[in-house]
Amino acid sequence: MLKMAILGFLRDFPLHGYDLKNRVASLAGHVRPVADGTLYPTIKKLEDAQCLTRRTAPGSVAAPRHMLEITQTGTDQLRRWLRDPEPGFLTDDNKWYVLLAFLHHLENPREQALVLARRREFLDTPAQLFFDEHGAPIPPERLDSPFRKGLMQIHRSTNLTEIDWLDRQIAELNRRAGFTATAKDRA
Repeated sequence: MLKMAILGFLRDFPLHGYDLKNRVASLAGHVRPVADGTLYPTIKKLEDAQCLTRRTAPGSVAAPRHMLEITQTGTDQLRRWLRDPEPGFLTDDNKWYVLLAFLHHLENPREQALVLARRREFLDTPAQLFFDEHGAPIPPERLDSPFRKGLMQIHRSTNLTEIDWLDRQIAELNRRAGFTATAKDRA
């Protein structure tokens, strides 16, 4: 997730490490704060993999700054991750939000629609959040906690809103790509 966010932000434009950290924190940091001890080693790994480069630029006030720029190798890697995301990027909301933030870098509308359709397919599966002592799912109407009922109501409401957006976006992307899908194929 961090690698995708780094390359995604650098695909927008070159950034100084501190600026990059703030942008990543704004996107995902409210859930998972980004520590320097995580960010900078990840940047170094991406640099070693030739996905990004550093160049020295004049500082706005004092010392020169190291600007990070994505390379063609990094752009190609980002597009691969976006085109064929690991299942966790479709099922984990935090990872999904990172993927969604950069999906515009996958410039083919048909490919974008296919990624959205995979998320839509995941959302079609009813969530089972609570189970009885035998491991059987407890239907929302049988939950005895008002907080768990509330959680399920919020979860359902959020999913329905996302499904509505996904359906509209998939249809628009397919229209732009000149692809007409039936309701069954959605994408």
